Amino acid sequence: MLFRSCVACITGLFALSLVACSSNPPHSTLNRDAYLQQFIGQSSQYILTHLQLSQIGYQQLGTAQATPQLLHYRIIRPVRVPIPMAQHPTTGIGAVPLNIGIPSHESYDVALTCDLYFRLQQGIATAVYVSGQRC
Repeated sequence: MLFRSCVACITGLFALSLVACSSNPPHSTLNRDAYLQQFIGQSSQYILTHLQLSQIGYQQLGTAQATPQLLHYRIIRPVRVPIPMAQHPTTGIGAVPLNIGIPSHESYDVALTCDLYFRLQQGIATAVYVSGQRC
C-alpha cells in the first residue's frame, strides 16, 4: 500500500514537472509574431492608434517615427535575471540552488533594446520585423 502511494506521488510530481517545462512563456516569440502580423494590411494611422506593445511584454521608447516607406518603433523588453545564491551551503560541494520566486534583492533588471519596423507601401503595412538584442 505504501509502495503504491509512493509510486502515485512520484508519478504525479513527474507529470507536473513535464507540464511546467513544456509550458510557453507568456510573451513568446510566436505570440509576438502573431500579434504583430494582425497589423499587416492596416494603415499606418491604424497601427499608430491600435498597437499595444504592453500586450506582448514590450515598452515603447519615445514616439514612433513615420516615413512614407517605414513606421519605426524603438522598444525595450524588461527582463528580470536571477542572481544564483547558495541557500544551504552544507547540502554539498558546488550546490547552488536558484530561487523560483525572484525577489528584487536577489535579481537584477535588464532592458533589452529592440527596433520594430513596419514596411509601408502607400501608407499600408506590407511587412513587419524586429531587430535588436534577443527580442
